[in-house]
Amino acid sequence: MNKKWMRGSLALALGLVSAGSGAMAATPDTGSTAIKTVAVSVPGKEGPATINNLTVKSIIPLVVHAKKLFTYASGSGNVYNPETFVYNGMNYRYLSSDLGTKQQLMNYIKRAYTHNAAAFYVQTQFLEYKGRMAQVNADVGNALQYDKATAIMVSKTATTAVFELSVPQPDGQGANEMVVVKLKKVNGYWRIDMSPDTLF
Repeated sequence: MNKKWMRGSLALALGLVSAGSGAMAATPDTGSTAIKTVAVSVPGKEGPATINNLTVKSIIPLVVHAKKLFTYASGSGNVYNPETFVYNGMNYRYLSSDLGTKQQLMNYIKRAYTHNAAAFYVQTQFLEYKGRMAQVNADVGNALQYDKATAIMVSKTATTAVFELSVPQPDGQGANEMVVVKLKKVNGYWRIDMSPDTLF
């Protein structure tokens, strides 16, 4: 396999480009054999999860990030047709394998939330059944547009903060909703100190 095809195959295999984007097309050889590294963003490792200077501007990306984590977890992860079962008369669904254990679920939620907030959420909204994590088979959450929210700082110390967000309704339906967000600094980075289900 020549180098031109190898580069395209590698990009396609890594998911850096889609199959229809011409990744396999031969490109002019510049004579360079160096392999270029591409930075891939890992949720919770950079960006909104590494905010150490909390302001009315920087809190919005953190809340949007936290909402994405909540939406993924509350939707059973990456399963489109989850395995279901009945427990105590309630219909439950198992979470996807990346959130399949209590520790995996906790680690995922803690990318934007404090340990206590994540623990409360996991304990009250999920069920550990036959060694796997599950949840009631129902939709949860709201459709508020947190990415378009504006924030006011209510209080802030070196380790805690409270902000009030004015969050638009979807498609401008009705007045903005006022949402209070409590935060705590953990290992130098700000985390939301509220259970995700109480915020979203």
